[in-house]
Formats: sequence, C-alpha cells, structure tokens
Amino acid sequence: MENEKTYLQNLILNRRIVRNYIESDKTYPDLSDIPKLTIKIPTAGFSRGIEIISVENKENIQKLAIYANEEIYIKKGFGKWISNSKAIFLILINEAAYHERYKMIDKKNETNSKNWSVPYWYVDAGAAMMNCMLLIDETGLKSGFLGSHNMEVTEIKSLLNIPKNIEILGFVTAGVEDSTKNIKKEKIDRKKIVHKEVYEK
Repeated sequence: MENEKTYLQNLILNRRIVRNYIESDKTYPDLSDIPKLTIKIPTAGFSRGIEIISVENKENIQKLAIYANEEIYIKKGFGKWISNSKAIFLILINEAAYHERYKMIDKKNETNSKNWSVPYWYVDAGAAMMNCMLLIDETGLKSGFLGSHNMEVTEIKSLLNIPKNIEILGFVTAGVEDSTKNIKKEKIDRKKIVHKEVYEK
C-alpha cells in the first residue's frame, strides 16, 4: 500500500529515550556489530575523528554507573538505569583528528577547522549517537543517552584507558525497559519545529 511506513520510518517513529531498565535473562541478538555500524557515518573531510568503546562487562558497567552518579538519580525517585544496562557505548571525539585532516594540502583552501562556526566533530558525534540508538532499538532492547556533563569524566577515562585529549560525548545505553516505572513528565508547550520553504512561528 502506498501509505505504508517503511521499516526505518517505523523504527524512528517508535524510538524513544528509556532511562529505567531491569535485569533480564531474556536472550537478545548479539550486540557486537553495533560499534562498527555506529561509526559508519560521514565525517567532515573524512577526518574519522569519532571513535567508540563498547562495554558489556558487568563489573565495568557497575563502575560506570557510579561515575555517572546514578545514585543521585535513584534518590530522586527514578529507577535503575545505567547499572542495569546490557551494554554501554561511549561515543568519543578526537578533535585533533579534524585539525590534522584540515592541515593537509587538499584542504588548504578550506576554512581552518579551528575557525568553524559549527564544530563538525559534534555534528558527526551526534550522527554516531543516532546510529547507535537505532541499532539498539532494532535488537528489541531500548536505548537511552546520558551526556558526559553529568559524569565523573576523569575516573571514566582512567577506568577505560581513554587518553586525556579524547572527549566523551556521553553514554548510549542498551537495556530492557522497566515498564512498571511510569515517570510523569511535565507538559511542554509544543512549538512549531518543522517548517516548509520558510521559517514560520
């Protein structure tokens, strides 16, 4: 039928951030292909400055939950999230890779990467984040995201041997949703965010 949604359209329409997981023995598809598919993205100048670490070791997941300050989250009445993840994918940004790429001779007439009005390493990292979340949802698990501004970044870098010059965008999590936790959200006034031809209020 003409108006039937494609598989990707349905995946996007039904995807949502989930921040409450339960432990589950249910078998889910292997997650080992997710990292390499996550970073299959266009990067500015093919700089390849977006990297990823996948963590499935339960002990490391528990430590990451501590460094992500999950206890504060739980004390506010929210359910467990990070510590009950099946896997955590850290999206990493190697900003230096972009600057090195734009020093090369074929980029000599381009805008210096240090002067970009939009830092494209964040654009590319966002693309990787979205890839990762959709790939997780495709397995039947639920995905969530926590930005690194809520984390003990120094401890995380030490735990996972991440170099000091590499920035952590955040965690993309994969887990089984705790459907008993229905968090009430404040109603937000919906504004127009999709425009056609011109910007409309």
